[in-house]
Amino acid sequence: MKQRTLIVNADDCNLTSRVTEAILKSHENGIVTSTTFLVNLPVESDVVGELLSRKKLGIGLHLNVTLGKPVAKPSLVKSLLQKDGRFKKKDQYSAKRLPPISEIAEEFKAQLQKFVKIFKRLPTHVDVHHHMHDYRPFLEALALIAKKNKLPIRWTRLLTEPDVKNIHKNLKTTDHFYRNIDPHTFWTEEVLRHLLFTLPEGTSEIMCHPGWVDDELCEISSLTIPREREYQLFSLKELRKYIDHLGIRLTHFGCLR
Repeated sequence: MKQRTLIVNADDCNLTSRVTEAILKSHENGIVTSTTFLVNLPVESDVVGELLSRKKLGIGLHLNVTLGKPVAKPSLVKSLLQKDGRFKKKDQYSAKRLPPISEIAEEFKAQLQKFVKIFKRLPTHVDVHHHMHDYRPFLEALALIAKKNKLPIRWTRLLTEPDVKNIHKNLKTTDHFYRNIDPHTFWTEEVLRHLLFTLPEGTSEIMCHPGWVDDELCEISSLTIPREREYQLFSLKELRKYIDHLGIRLTHFGCLR
């Protein structure tokens, strides 16, 4: 029987200090094994130290083109920006007029370089804030830096399309991916336990968003109260015991490299 391997990734590390704190607690006390870091937002050195001190926590790069300012020169990524120089919001990207791959790749490359400068190493994997790599140009740009640096990526529905799957057959990703991206709902213990009980063979990722709500978060994210609910859930020690009982191996994206 093939091993069942699970990555529990907490998105949005560095979104706010309270979100980062909740992610660290979910790792220490619960089942979070991986997180993805936003490098284009202000970074505090003590936060980096806290993350690096958790030796079993995978730290990936949460590539971001929907919040804050670019890392690349604004003149090189004009199609990604609003008039005020900040990134367009997710709903401002039109499916009929998506940015050129070259500009997305320029920003992704700059963010990866900044990650390496901050953490002194490559990320365990790369994914995209708001799951923008469900759109073809963003996936193509993601694939460019992932292949060049031999990094795993988060699964996307595009990889089920025959032509995309064939082009990117060398991309490393999980066999299965489970998420909840509705800002008004959240993972519940009943749903999570059922998923764990029925988890298929191979590698799986569960995406979650643990966090604590404050005024700073409310100003920049529509995902608020569900973060606290998911913190309460994914920091449960009992879930760790349940996973052990089921024979599931917890790990991070480093297992795919």
